[in-house]
Amino acid sequence: MNNYVAKGEDFLKRCVFHGLAHSYDVQTHRYVKPYPEVTGYVIKYFCDYGDDIPSNIVRAANKLVGIQDKKTGGYASFDNDDILFAFDTSQILIGLTAIYRRTKKKKYMNAALRAGDFLLMMQMDNGAIAPAFDRRKSEIVISEQLYSIWNGPWSGLMCKLTEGFQALYDLSNDEKYLRAKVKTADFYANAEYIECTHPLGYWLEGLYEGGKYDKVDEILKGKVIPRIRDNGYIAYREDLDYAYTSGIVQLGIILYKRGFMDEAESIRSFTRTVQSNNNSGGIIQYCDDEGAPDNHIHREINSWGTKYFCELERIMDKAAQ
Repeated sequence: MNNYVAKGEDFLKRCVFHGLAHSYDVQTHRYVKPYPEVTGYVIKYFCDYGDDIPSNIVRAANKLVGIQDKKTGGYASFDNDDILFAFDTSQILIGLTAIYRRTKKKKYMNAALRAGDFLLMMQMDNGAIAPAFDRRKSEIVISEQLYSIWNGPWSGLMCKLTEGFQALYDLSNDEKYLRAKVKTADFYANAEYIECTHPLGYWLEGLYEGGKYDKVDEILKGKVIPRIRDNGYIAYREDLDYAYTSGIVQLGIILYKRGFMDEAESIRSFTRTVQSNNNSGGIIQYCDDEGAPDNHIHREINSWGTKYFCELERIMDKAAQ
């Protein structure tokens, strides 16, 4: 394990407490945003790469089992328990399937399968996935004004749910999850180009899992690689002068997986610079073109960006061995 990974993993371990992963605000010196969705990411990371699963990560998995909506199998986000989200539920069930593989405890498998029932309920006949469910009203929530760009059934980032369906198939061997994955990938392959790097990363991750490699390569060659500066920096959107660091790392991972090694290495180098600009070991959410913290929005070290950073380091180190 290299030192960048060691520092990043130390942050990930520290940010998980009371059963959930948190971001860290470097201005107020407080942990913020307890996040069920990201807790699923972190659980999967330590199940994939750790010889032993840290005890707080196991407690986090137990927390996720406990807060699942028992009627639908869905999960809420942040502190609004009334709205259940398909995207968040998918990321959580991936973590639960990962810890089930390591522990063989059926409570994790059962929770993941209940979450799968929720995702199947949220999928439309054309493959699109409704973003949210109002638990009190027992009805799907679709607001084009609110959801069409970021988290709606027509937004490409929902393509990332192909990963959840694949995890469910790997867990159960039930073909209905493969069919759902194919429908998801087929529908979202027609999404319009997403300019913001973080949701763009989600879209490409979903297309990759769905086997849409030609589409992924088309976007990487035509839309992503031309935006990468020599030092590995990519603006959050082309007309902005700051970056969303997690989105940069996500794109780095996809570039690596598709064989664009020089571009992936430049992104790795840039995000190492971002990590070096604070002493937490984590990755600041927003940075400037030199990797220093940017405060256009806020100054938070986020757990999901740090997870992606550690993952990029891990896969590139493994390939070099």
